[in-house]
Amino acid sequence: MRFVATRKAEQNARGLDPWTLVHFSSGLALGLVDAPLRASLLAAVVYEAVEQVVEREDWGRRFFRTSGPEIAANAVVDVLALVAGHRVGQWWNRT
Repeated sequence: MRFVATRKAEQNARGLDPWTLVHFSSGLALGLVDAPLRASLLAAVVYEAVEQVVEREDWGRRFFRTSGPEIAANAVVDVLALVAGHRVGQWWNRT
């Protein structure tokens, strides 16, 4: 099984998909405005948990335009991408 999604149909079935970039960018923005890492991390984890619940419902799959909930690896990579973006934002502020 591949780790990177290369088609929309693979979106939540792979560890890395285009939404990972959105999570990185969100982390970058939070780091640039000096949001606390703990609060940012908590928000990311809560979001991923809510997304897991919502994507199990028909209306949630329609809202997110996906076929089902993401695999655990995707949720973990999304949170790690947010943390990485946050660190880059903090680093930038120190330069």
